[in-house]
Amino acid sequence: MTAVQISGVTKTFGDVTALADIDLDVETGENIAILGPSGSGKSTLLRIIAGLEAVDTGEIRFGGEPQNGIPPEKRDVAIVFQSYALYPHLSSRENITLGLRHGKKLSRAEADARATDIATRMQVEHLLDRKPRQMSGGQRQRIALARALARRSNIVLLDEPLSGLDAQLHASLRVEIAGLLQSVGATGINVTHDQADAMAMASRIAVINKGRIEQLGTPDELYRQPKTLFVAGFVGTPPMNLFRVDPETRTSRFGPLLGGDDAITLGVRPERFHLGEGALHSSEIWRVDGRVVLIEPTGRERIVHVQSGDSVESFAILVGSENVPAIGEHVTAWCERSHVHVYSNLTEQPLGNARERGIDIHEPALAHS
Repeated sequence: MTAVQISGVTKTFGDVTALADIDLDVETGENIAILGPSGSGKSTLLRIIAGLEAVDTGEIRFGGEPQNGIPPEKRDVAIVFQSYALYPHLSSRENITLGLRHGKKLSRAEADARATDIATRMQVEHLLDRKPRQMSGGQRQRIALARALARRSNIVLLDEPLSGLDAQLHASLRVEIAGLLQSVGATGINVTHDQADAMAMASRIAVINKGRIEQLGTPDELYRQPKTLFVAGFVGTPPMNLFRVDPETRTSRFGPLLGGDDAITLGVRPERFHLGEGALHSSEIWRVDGRVVLIEPTGRERIVHVQSGDSVESFAILVGSENVPAIGEHVTAWCERSHVHVYSNLTEQPLGNARERGIDIHEPALAHS
């Protein structure tokens, strides 16, 4: 059953269009992420779902029931904020039970029992008598999450709840939150700009940009089959390398092109590049040379940034930690023609790969720097 249905939602602030004709269905028990850069409209969409903002046009439904015009307190959604939003003069127990007693109209005993139950499940029962100033940031966020889950709302909205935490706690809490939402059967909608959070916590991700949903799909679909240039250049760590082709001269980082469309951009995932010459005389191997300008250690792998020709933009290559070039070294990078994605500059939609489109290099040689 569909828990949240968003149909044709548009929202403007003066001359600025924050959301433009948004359609999105979230199934009961599903945990979905709304992923996008700052200013893309993701927080506005969350506020509209919560009832904190009214739509200009379109409709919001919960379980098939219209929500337009229904105030936030009547929508029975729970919200977890980035800023915790705990009352500083109240204990953790009081922060959790306040909404239960006044919003849900539970007795003190019922509210206390529910607070103890959820705190025990989240392993924070030892914090119930502490006030926010006596806890770390991670402990406060756990209490804020416990407060939301204690409401037993069918829909839990998360507004970048992990962005203020250190890296280790950040990683562990996103696993905990995903597990807790699943265990209580709640429908989760998580707004984030962090794709690692979206990938780890959500079964599906809606990538939003400039107020429009560019693609909705599983994490694997977004990575392997990006449907727009924006998604290709946004999803992935590091994201896909995008090389715009000169429409007049048909020159590219790999050399002059033959066949295919004129107004295109080529894309190659960093892990599809390899260092070395590759098969020297194969037309299926595309090469580009350049100078190493930066190396990012990521543990077992290295992200090697290479600058080619007179371009000020570098491209990324993902390599193992065994044979890493030095900064300033001139290298040759190669990839298979079938691993070169082709996008239309006019529609920003994928056209297939270079082999499928019949695109080749005029002379299978390096693009010299």
